[in-house]
Amino acid sequence: MSTHREERGHYLIEAGAYLLPGENKWQPRLTMTRLPCANKLSKSQAFPGLTPIFATAKGATRYAADLGRRMVDEESSRLTV
Repeated sequence: MSTHREERGHYLIEAGAYLLPGENKWQPRLTMTRLPCANKLSKSQAFPGLTPIFATAKGATRYAADLGRRMVDEESSRLTV
């Protein structure tokens, strides 16, 4: 399983892929963690069950990382941490 980690803005993006049981398909996984600062503690938010499903772990991981970047850059309302 491939994993990608990067800091962007005040967040740590952790993207990966999960091999679906009984299939040869990969589901993107994304966890966003707000980095600690002077007046806020670190807090994480997971995004399970992302779609679409990919044929490769690399494709699923890339999708999740791109989604995390967009959420930070666009200050998405889905990002609640």
